[in-house]
Amino acid sequence: MEIDMEEKPPGRPLIKDSDLGNFLKRENIYFKYEGYNPTGTQKDRISENHVKNAIAHGYDTISVATCGNYGASIAYYARKYGLHSVIGIPSDYISARRDEISYYGGEIIEKPVKYEEMVDYIRELSASNGWYDASPGSANSKLDYYSYSAISEEIYNELGRMPEYVSVPVGNGTTMYGVYLGFKRISMKTGEKIPSFIANSTINGNPIIYSFLRGYKKIRELNPDNIQETKINEPLVAYRSYDGQKALNVLYETHGRALYSTDEEMLYISKELERLDRLSVLPASCSAVSGALRVVRDETCVILLTGRN
Repeated sequence: MEIDMEEKPPGRPLIKDSDLGNFLKRENIYFKYEGYNPTGTQKDRISENHVKNAIAHGYDTISVATCGNYGASIAYYARKYGLHSVIGIPSDYISARRDEISYYGGEIIEKPVKYEEMVDYIRELSASNGWYDASPGSANSKLDYYSYSAISEEIYNELGRMPEYVSVPVGNGTTMYGVYLGFKRISMKTGEKIPSFIANSTINGNPIIYSFLRGYKKIRELNPDNIQETKINEPLVAYRSYDGQKALNVLYETHGRALYSTDEEMLYISKELERLDRLSVLPASCSAVSGALRVVRDETCVILLTGRN
């Protein structure tokens, strides 16, 4: 399998949709495209920092539970900096990134469990083997928030002001919470209003969307038997969101919105972005596009496209 280990030049640009093909037919919509990261997703922002943190604290192995993208990212940076990586993937997940993880030297562990159960399993393995645990909800999670907060600073610097809305795909809620913290830090310096957040996920199950739409102030886990993973929704679907309470709080604080998308919607938008805007976008990321189209009118909105297809 040929994979270029040479990193692309830095650049996670803010792209005005109307400067491309104007697929969304709005003048006020911007894409924050994370596909230019080395492994093609926003996970590279946290993976490199976790690997460096593991090395700084004397670890020789870093581990993570993943549905694919995060595992590929951890394996990439582990190889780059000379660490061994252990990647846990539910065996029934349809991840296209297993070969890539192996290419980067990642040791793959598969079990016939759901993602949340794989997180628990990897956490136990990490504790018993003395590995650095980079999984969501670990003792190292604060590094995720710090890393993702850079997205907000880049948006603000490129736009020159706060947008009215930011639309984000949510699974665990970690990315959204980190982006919120970045805007909160900017708001404290400038006095500008923090954007309202639009949280978007799969109709097949996500606790953040479920809880907000029902007016719950405390996150509710879903029944695992009602969760339906598909090739399209795997980065989003969850019965437990590890930073769900933090993300839920953000929605209430910023007077945000929460919306579901179907696999068909996400896949359609992904194909249209490729055809009209020449952007390769992971279908799950396109939930944020679907949500923005339903909420935004004349306001400025930045849509976070978290990965390439």
